[in-house]
Amino acid sequence: MVSAPHEAMHRVFQEYPKLISGLSDVLGLGLPSLVSAEPLTVDLTGTEPLERRVDTLLRIETHDDGPFLLVVEAQGKKDPGKTASWPYYVTYLNNK
Repeated sequence: MVSAPHEAMHRVFQEYPKLISGLSDVLGLGLPSLVSAEPLTVDLTGTEPLERRVDTLLRIETHDDGPFLLVVEAQGKKDPGKTASWPYYVTYLNNK
């Protein structure tokens, strides 16, 4: 359940998005100076099926470090789209 303080904090940034610039300075995040800031929809639900496959997915068991997943992708040439694919693979497998 979402609390009132949680909602209030987000409501401030939704109503006054440029405040993030000042908070960035306070937290030392080093955001570049803003030209604009606008709230967008918070619904990240995808409505169209998107097929995503890796070439090989192995579950590895080890004596020392326990189990982990290993994704193997073979590339014949540079694929700029892979920079977006890898974070998806990692996030999906972590959530799974």
